[in-house]
Amino acid sequence: MPPILLVFIGGGIGALCRYGFSWFITQFWGGGFPVGTLFVNLLGCFLIGIVYSLTQDSRILSPSTRLFLMTGLLGGFTTFSSYGLESVTLALQGEPLPALINVMANNMVGFALVLAGIWMVKLF
Repeated sequence: MPPILLVFIGGGIGALCRYGFSWFITQFWGGGFPVGTLFVNLLGCFLIGIVYSLTQDSRILSPSTRLFLMTGLLGGFTTFSSYGLESVTLALQGEPLPALINVMANNMVGFALVLAGIWMVKLF
């Protein structure tokens, strides 16, 4: 199957899973704190660690399966898992400062840019 189709199909399934998991968790725990999104992000991080190990270290899964699962399914489920893996990979490669910068930039700058986007729309 062409790589673009693997990503497309996996991404669609991942997005549906994200919606379903978030909805279910929010129904179960309530909506005050974004626990549905938190659950999806943390589950995605755990799952990408498993898939990465199965494709990187032991090579149990093929490159096509990796593309479908990591880029497609987990990319559609949550890009937070990719960010988590990239940050951990930097740290494991002996690059703690870039890992820390990545964590801080994604969280703090991302937070600030969401506020900036809201502010800009309200301004105009």
